[in-house]
Amino acid sequence: MLVVEDDPDLRYLYAAALTRSGHAVTTAPETIPALLQLTNRAIDVIVLDVGLPDLPGTRLLEFMRGDPRLTTIPVVVLSADQSLQERALSLGAARFVTKPVRLKTLATMICDLVNSSPSGEQA
Repeated sequence: MLVVEDDPDLRYLYAAALTRSGHAVTTAPETIPALLQLTNRAIDVIVLDVGLPDLPGTRLLEFMRGDPRLTTIPVVVLSADQSLQERALSLGAARFVTKPVRLKTLATMICDLVNSSPSGEQA
């Protein structure tokens, strides 16, 4: 699982909550490092903040949808801006969650996505 969040405190909280739920979690602070991780390891789910400093999270979604190896990875998009929901979902996001995020809700959502993914593997 990959958590992409530029706020270090939120990145830590999300990763810790998901690790406690039994997931192997890796993190990235921006879009470009996230892309590098996607090309270097198997990722089963992505938790993606839209408001990243280098490139918007929607650019990562666009890139993923253009790469057949990445199109099946479910992405949970996080944003404080509810108006981005339609755009994120149209780009293939599996879920959209408005910040602030309840950690238990996020963990449950991720478990559901992992259990319904084609591979069923956790990364």
